[in-house]
Amino acid sequence: MPLYAFGSNGSGQLGIGHIEDVSTPTKCLFEDTSPPLPASEITRIAAGGNHTLILFSDGRVYATGMNEDGRCGSLPGVDDAVTRFRQVVVDGVERFRDVSATWEASFLVSGEGRRVFVLGSGGRGSWGLEGGLFVVGIASGMGHTVVVLENGEVYGWGAARKGQLGQARKGDKVVWELVRIEEVGFRATGAACGREFTVVVGDREKGEFVVLGSADDRWGVLVGSSIPAPVGCRSIEASWHGVYVHRQDGELPPREMGRVMDLAVGSEHVLATVDERTVVACGWGEHGNCGPVTDAQGNVKGICSPISLPEEALDVVGIGAGCATSWVITRD
Repeated sequence: MPLYAFGSNGSGQLGIGHIEDVSTPTKCLFEDTSPPLPASEITRIAAGGNHTLILFSDGRVYATGMNEDGRCGSLPGVDDAVTRFRQVVVDGVERFRDVSATWEASFLVSGEGRRVFVLGSGGRGSWGLEGGLFVVGIASGMGHTVVVLENGEVYGWGAARKGQLGQARKGDKVVWELVRIEEVGFRATGAACGREFTVVVGDREKGEFVVLGSADDRWGVLVGSSIPAPVGCRSIEASWHGVYVHRQDGELPPREMGRVMDLAVGSEHVLATVDERTVVACGWGEHGNCGPVTDAQGNVKGICSPISLPEEALDVVGIGAGCATSWVITRD
């Protein structure tokens, strides 16, 4: 399953074999001599500030990018930067259920869902979970992480000053242990994290969600959350400063956007699949993550710019977006 990447690459986080930014989709490289089987599918791409994790449907995880603190799973000091995707094995474990990443750390949920392995820097409280908890979902912002449990409860740790772990924890600034977030009000099924806020999702058919954090609401996240979510929304995702609701009918407000097959939200940009051969991007694109054409400020603003795919690329089956990084997954 060919994977292409473009955007910021100063630490090798695109996994294309070098550390130069690129503005056109470039094929990713894997170090492993036995890469995932063609039948395997990429189920999640999680991006930190300068590193990337890829989760395949068979549970294998591959990482690339900055590794000076071991966030890519390799020994720091030996490989401070990884420029090709390398399989992550932690304490002999090589199959995982889910992954997420803060700016400087990686989180991997074990296959049985009862442990979370932490790699990288924990200076923002990004430490592990105690055993005995069954995790069905994990999400991370720049400095905080939340997990959704099988029973619908939500727990988190890390940066808390803006209320991203609930109002009760704002005074702690940083939470160094796993704490339950009490302000949800429904059975949680998933979560998404912005830079300083958390979106907890309940029953998508009912449009259940709540936004925690973004205390000063500088970007209007809390004001927007007062608008009821569309009933039957397909997904809710978050950038650093925004929340994106992908409706079941494929539309993404505003209506001019038309029908969207797939949506990927990065730190300050968005990718969308319009059809099996068309990917568009908009937002902050200074590093080439929205393609080669931007305005004088490095933005793709007011329009959605089409991304030119390599001639050898077949149908698009998935997309991903991170911190000024973009990915396109194509059929074998």
